[in-house]
Amino acid sequence: MKMYEAILDILEKKGNATIPVICQEMSEQDLSIVSERQDMVEPSYIKTLVSSNNELFLVKDDIVSIRPDKEPVMMTVVLHGYPGPEMRVRIDFKRNTFTYFEWHLDSKASGPLKVGTFGSVDDFKKKLYPLKLWEWEEDYQTEGIVVDGTSWSVKLKTKGKTYESRGLDSFPNQWKEFCKAVSVLVGKKFSC
Repeated sequence: MKMYEAILDILEKKGNATIPVICQEMSEQDLSIVSERQDMVEPSYIKTLVSSNNELFLVKDDIVSIRPDKEPVMMTVVLHGYPGPEMRVRIDFKRNTFTYFEWHLDSKASGPLKVGTFGSVDDFKKKLYPLKLWEWEEDYQTEGIVVDGTSWSVKLKTKGKTYESRGLDSFPNQWKEFCKAVSVLVGKKFSC
């Protein structure tokens, strides 16, 4: 686990925290984070780490928080192409739940529902931060006319802002990694 991920984890569980509290939590939480020569993570190191990740963290009066425009609240992902299926995932980060919907254009049912294993919303959320969805362009399109292409949309609502991105046969660089994370969450291949 990277140090900034450990800080995110602490802030997710405790809410806003002071740098000394973060140091204490990190030292108690996982000894693999702390070097063998130290029993405690130094406050100056945490302050430097948080300051260098100022796109994720906000520091005011020695209190660290996740920036409101980077803290996910809700996400909707839609993916479809001809002849189908259309897949929709709605993730509620506050309730720690998700719904998955799949629509097939053919008249035959795909068979009985299969019970499988699915991932956790918390693990999915941790995978979102490095993908930086807030930096994705609003629209991805290929040159020329596209017939029977794959269209997609992602809407990420945070505490401070809503980010929307969509495309037709063109994707952000992190798309495959994003689809893998969605696949793990829903327990089914999210066709990308």
